[in-house]
Amino acid sequence: MTDVEQLRIRFARIMVAVLWANAALLVATSIHAQPENPLPILICNLGLASFGTATWWLKGTGWVVRQVTSICTMGQVMLLLYIYVGHPYQVDIHMYFFAMLAILAAWLDWRIFISASAAIVAHHTVLSLIYPAGVFPNGGSFGRVALHAGIVVVQVCALSWIVAWLRSAFATSESERKAALGARFEAEQARGDLMTATEAAAAERREALSAVASDFESKVAGIAQDVYASVQALRSAALQMTTGASEAAERSHVTSISTRQTSSNVVAVTQATSELSSSIREIDQRMAQSLQIVGSTTENAEKVLTSVAALSGKVDGIGNVVAVISEVAAQTNLLALNAAIEAARVGRAGSGFAVVAQEVKALANQISSATEEVQSSIGAIRSSGSEAAACIKAMGCSIGLLNEVAMAIASVVEEQNTATLGIARNIEGTAQEVVATSENVEAVSRIAAETGIAAQFVAESAEQLSRQSHHLDAEVAAFLKRVRAA
Repeated sequence: MTDVEQLRIRFARIMVAVLWANAALLVATSIHAQPENPLPILICNLGLASFGTATWWLKGTGWVVRQVTSICTMGQVMLLLYIYVGHPYQVDIHMYFFAMLAILAAWLDWRIFISASAAIVAHHTVLSLIYPAGVFPNGGSFGRVALHAGIVVVQVCALSWIVAWLRSAFATSESERKAALGARFEAEQARGDLMTATEAAAAERREALSAVASDFESKVAGIAQDVYASVQALRSAALQMTTGASEAAERSHVTSISTRQTSSNVVAVTQATSELSSSIREIDQRMAQSLQIVGSTTENAEKVLTSVAALSGKVDGIGNVVAVISEVAAQTNLLALNAAIEAARVGRAGSGFAVVAQEVKALANQISSATEEVQSSIGAIRSSGSEAAACIKAMGCSIGLLNEVAMAIASVVEEQNTATLGIARNIEGTAQEVVATSENVEAVSRIAAETGIAAQFVAESAEQLSRQSHHLDAEVAAFLKRVRAA
């Protein structure tokens, strides 16, 4: 239903009220003006009001109803004019035609003005011919009727234009209102679609963030477990290194003492050999003492050989420990590299872990360099030990030869003198080797102490890495909580 139709429905009731108000006005004016024979006028008045009302009741606001009510209204004005025939107000009653025409404009139908104006013109024209006093007091000229008709036509034209313009304005307003309603409906629909799309996008974003968080959590958890396992292995290796280094230092100290004793014994043998060379003339009297000295020398040489062999075994043990340290350092370096790669893949969130990985890698490189130096030193110790063992074996042979020479010293004094000189030279070389062995043992002791310090540093670094790993787990958990909350 259009706005014009709604307005006509509301105005129809007003129009019916106007008809019955005019009917009441005619009754009142008939009493006031007291025309001759007012009964037919009042009957026509009631008939017009009733006919207009019945038409509206049956037909609503259609074109016929608008035409009928308009003509009935003009008829009531004509009856009112007839009541005031000969009255001073007769000319003024003509103004009521214009008032009713203005009221009829509310129908918003310019066609009703044609029938209404035609009825007015026909009324004035016919009465001016057959009953001039019914139009103007004391009759009137046709020119006066034409003037009134022209004024009616002007008003009708103006009202028709106004009504046409109002209908156009109503139509434009209605179309704009419909367009606005359509735009509003489209806007509501678009807003609903936007809200749906926004909710869907938010749901997808939450699902994507949840999936990323879960994947990130699983990867970081795996890396953290690997790092924790590596830290535990590194801690165990550091403990073994510390224990091994302590044991190696202790045994190196014992070996150093034994080597010093061997050196003292070698010096004693050298002195005895010198005395043997100077006392060759008294060899017969001193034979028993020489044999005893030779026996003691042999026993000391065997002890030295045993000590050197034990030292060689300890050096091999230290070499094995150093190899284990080197392998642990290589694995730590590899784990640090993997952790750095994973931290780079994570991005900004793994920057702290990347720094720890670089520190662990640097520490592993330091341990690797230290183990290489230790292995080099152990190789030198092993070589010196082998040489010392060879020299000690040579010394044993020389002591055996000395024993044989002592057995035959009575008959071969000259040969014993030469052999004694050879023994002195060999013992001097052995003393030098023993001194070198003692120095190497002290070097091994220092290396073992340094290894213990390095192992302690590795243990502290492993503990720090463990704390940072736990801190990383807490940071990752907080980050995942914020991501899932978003």
